[in-house]
Amino acid sequence: MPESNNPTLQSQYANQVDADLEHNTKEQERVRSEVAALQAQLEALEKDHELLVSMRAALGTTPAKKTRATRTAKAGPAAKTVVPRARRAKATSDNDKRSRKTAQPDTGAKANKATPPLRELVVAVLAKHDEPRSAAEVTQELAQAHPERTLSVTVVRNALEASVAKNQSERTKQQKSVYYRVVKDGQQATQQPAAAPSTAGV
Repeated sequence: MPESNNPTLQSQYANQVDADLEHNTKEQERVRSEVAALQAQLEALEKDHELLVSMRAALGTTPAKKTRATRTAKAGPAAKTVVPRARRAKATSDNDKRSRKTAQPDTGAKANKATPPLRELVVAVLAKHDEPRSAAEVTQELAQAHPERTLSVTVVRNALEASVAKNQSERTKQQKSVYYRVVKDGQQATQQPAAAPSTAGV
């Protein structure tokens, strides 16, 4: 009896081994397909990374800030558990106070280094010339004298109109063009008393 059962037992083991081999082969194929898919995904991510790096270089942004932001985002939950809210709020307020204290001297330094108002600049340009000047001519001369300032004809014209309102210059019109010239001290002194009689006459 045991000898007659041996072939049957052996065939069962053989079938089990065959089944295990088939399962192992299928698992290998599945894993290989997943590895190939992951490899393709990795290559795509690497290409995207290279493209993003070149775009960042073209935009001129610094990677240090982004790296710190990424680390902060990743360490967000850990930071919340380690640092209490009250302590973080106090640190934020202290930093704000320090920034305000350091910003005040800088503001004063910038104010000292600032150029004169545009209205004074246009009056100074008009004072150099005896003949009236157009807004375009004043803009061109200011652009050459102050290349660091962004000037347009509209902005300069507004400054000229402000100088007219301050009685620092006067406006004249020739055909369709408007010209400006500076009001000399003697002219300003004679024009102001004469304003009352002319108004009364009208």
